[in-house]
Amino acid sequence: MDKLSLNRALNFSIIDGALSAVMGSLAGGMFLMGFALKVLKAEVSQIGLLAALPMFANLIQIFGSYIIEKTGKKKLFCFICVGLSRLLWIAIIMLPMAIFSSFSDWRVLVLVIVIAASSLLSSLSGVAWLAWMSDLVPENVRGTYFGKRNMIASACGAVVILAAGKFLTLWGSRFGEDNPYSYIIIFSLGLAVGLLSTWFLIRIPEAESAIQTPKNSIDFSLFLKPLKNHNFFRLIIYVSCWIFGVQLAAPFYGVFMISNLKIDFSTITIFGTFAMLATLLMMKIWGPISDKLGNKPIIIVSGLILATIPLLWIVALPKNYYLPIMIAHLLTGAFMAGASLSQFNILIKLSPREGRSAYLALFAAITGIIGGTAPIIGGWLSQIFESFHFMIFAYQVSNLHMIFLISAVIQVLTLFFILKVSEPQASTPMAVIMQLKNDLNPQTGIASTTDFFIIEMKKTENILKKVDQYTEEIAEKSEKQIEKIIKKGEQIAEKPLKKLKDFLKDDD
Repeated sequence: MDKLSLNRALNFSIIDGALSAVMGSLAGGMFLMGFALKVLKAEVSQIGLLAALPMFANLIQIFGSYIIEKTGKKKLFCFICVGLSRLLWIAIIMLPMAIFSSFSDWRVLVLVIVIAASSLLSSLSGVAWLAWMSDLVPENVRGTYFGKRNMIASACGAVVILAAGKFLTLWGSRFGEDNPYSYIIIFSLGLAVGLLSTWFLIRIPEAESAIQTPKNSIDFSLFLKPLKNHNFFRLIIYVSCWIFGVQLAAPFYGVFMISNLKIDFSTITIFGTFAMLATLLMMKIWGPISDKLGNKPIIIVSGLILATIPLLWIVALPKNYYLPIMIAHLLTGAFMAGASLSQFNILIKLSPREGRSAYLALFAAITGIIGGTAPIIGGWLSQIFESFHFMIFAYQVSNLHMIFLISAVIQVLTLFFILKVSEPQASTPMAVIMQLKNDLNPQTGIASTTDFFIIEMKKTENILKKVDQYTEEIAEKSEKQIEKIIKKGEQIAEKPLKKLKDFLKDDD
């Protein structure tokens, strides 16, 4: 594939990512949870189940990997699964309508079934997409490219979340928070954008060197091969434990904001927008750092920061929540961007091209099973600790606070597992911290994201010399101009001052 065709393909992938992020923001996440809670009257444990379904669905990626290895048709398989997974949202859009009025007690179950089916299809497409894109994107620019792609997707997601949240708040104030038509409108828009993204997806070609011929038989030992790769298996253990710790609490932050802190959707989406903006900024920074310093040190640094976030949620109070919740969202957006990007890159880096789909599928299956159990266990713990309330001074500790605390402890403990993973030519966590300090230094500007590229091209020194020279010239010219102005002012004021002195002498 020539350079022009490759750039065109990568641009189509960015557009697909942006439109997919819009659908994910509108048809899912906070709005799906609000729809389940307010319209369908779901319970907290059912919210945990909904959050777990996409993770459990990753188990089917082993089957998807088998199909890919058997047929060699990554692109076609991905397109069919993506299209079907999105079309299933038509059933969710119809749930509040009159056709389901006689089945109101079963609507949550229908929602769970549809989300499960959609998640399974989406997961099948995921393993095909990963294998497809890892062949298409050159290894030396993966961090930068996927950082850019994620950054643009996050920007699009931030805009629509803010707009949709405001729309829900205005609609709810006029027609009631449990009025379903606001959600129908939002989900319908999300579905339309999602279907549009598939048009760009189908226009992305496969890398010519990666096109596989169909195989008559598959050696099933191929799917056990990743377990014999000790370094890759250590990565699986780390990510599984980390996802468990994160997902134990993640689905319940929204429940905590709505039920405990009584925050309206408009304010919630503002917090979400700031998280997206933090992601937007940091994706531009994490990508080049990943290419230059490696992924493992980014995982360690991001993991340490993310482990403190549940503690910020614990200190949030109903009438005093803005500062801790805002900081929690900003840190989540900034460092979850680093964690997700670096985990994605190291996954591709440590999986060989031959049989890569099997590595990706087994990774997704194991991490999905463990990560999927986390929200269910979180919901189960919320029921166990439901009557667990006590006061510390004026601060009331509840069941969700206990889940947040357990999540923080697990995330800290999992960092020991990533230390056992070996990444060739990776730098140290301190190097990442120093690079972040440089990139986020206001004196060099947050625009040091561009400075990073200048350093990479080894042109910084010459440019800085020119800047210094230019600023010195401006300073010299300014001094000369100021001297001229002062002299001119003295000349103008000389005669009036002389007359004033003479006048004063006469008075004396």
